[in-house]
Amino acid sequence: MKNDIDFIPSGDELKNLVSQQNCNSTMINNLLKERGLFCGVSEKSGTVPNLITSLLSPDESYDLLTSIKTKEKLDKVNFRNFNLKQDVDLLEEVSGFVDVGKITKNGYINYEISDFSDFTSLDGRSNNSVIMEFEICKTDILDDWYITEKFFKGSVEIKKDLNSITGDSQLLMNVKLNHTSPETKEIAENVITLIEGHLENNNIIEHSPHRGRVLMDDFENEKRVKFLNELASLHIGYLFYHQKIDDVHFNPDHSTGYEKQSDAVTNFLEKDIDQYRVKGNLENIISIKWKHIHPYVRVTKVVASYTISYESYSGECKVAYEFSEYGRKIPVNPELCITFINIKVKGASPSKIHDIQSSIMREIELRKVELLTKYRRVADTALNC
Repeated sequence: MKNDIDFIPSGDELKNLVSQQNCNSTMINNLLKERGLFCGVSEKSGTVPNLITSLLSPDESYDLLTSIKTKEKLDKVNFRNFNLKQDVDLLEEVSGFVDVGKITKNGYINYEISDFSDFTSLDGRSNNSVIMEFEICKTDILDDWYITEKFFKGSVEIKKDLNSITGDSQLLMNVKLNHTSPETKEIAENVITLIEGHLENNNIIEHSPHRGRVLMDDFENEKRVKFLNELASLHIGYLFYHQKIDDVHFNPDHSTGYEKQSDAVTNFLEKDIDQYRVKGNLENIISIKWKHIHPYVRVTKVVASYTISYESYSGECKVAYEFSEYGRKIPVNPELCITFINIKVKGASPSKIHDIQSSIMREIELRKVELLTKYRRVADTALNC
């Protein structure tokens, strides 16, 4: 309950709170927008000073603290796709050779694997849909927020599917990495490296130069805009229904030489773009109305809101579709990551929330495969599914 919060952070306490990695710029921007404040700079360097100069209301404090706490438990997902050369029993092929010693770094690390299980059938029936789950205990020595030990869960799911979108019924191995921290992402990556090497060495999957990833540079600028826009908005089913685009992150691409283009392009990218950031009317950037600027911008992130209807439950959520990497403000050719920013489902237990997230991610994965066929560079499509 909002009335039950122990304190309202202010001053240095608030500054320390919003400086944490689990408090991202989107959380702060959303809070400021609720107040009617729009910042020209969306990064924390521009928004945090505006936040800490004023006191939080009890409702704002509750929402911010809850968002930070919840963010550690929400899925961040990377999808990988590989072409299968043989129709094999997945459970038989991937289980039995991954152990804890192979998936952690040598040397000093501030976490340990507290729970680990080998691959098992995802639904208890099929050997062609499998999952490995794990948990880490992380010790934050410098963390001044009461608890120095935190637990994070992660998993790796592997499924065998038919890609009938292109009409050739291509056999695919779809890999889903669920992670809630940089450390669980690292472990999931190490698991996939072992699995990929084993299957490739045994001539079960085709070699993938980018390890099945969807990367920023897989798209031309204009096609990337269409890919992210449609990936976020083309969900109109009963389970997961698109409401609106909430945020768009983008920058002018100086490598395109846009300075030599017409005034309509240069004026927008150098002047008008800041006005759109201030007004918060960013959905127009990726609309057809502004298609003349799409070849000259690098859109890196789209955030969208949805309603949820699952069994007898209803709710809402926000999902981010982003090319990013942990710990890098300006990553080189980052991978597509799908992140639940928040999810609210009335009366749903944590396990039911997990089921709902998994079902939604399945919808997103199907849409992603379809859109890659349309918008990925032709050379990359030939290399990766």
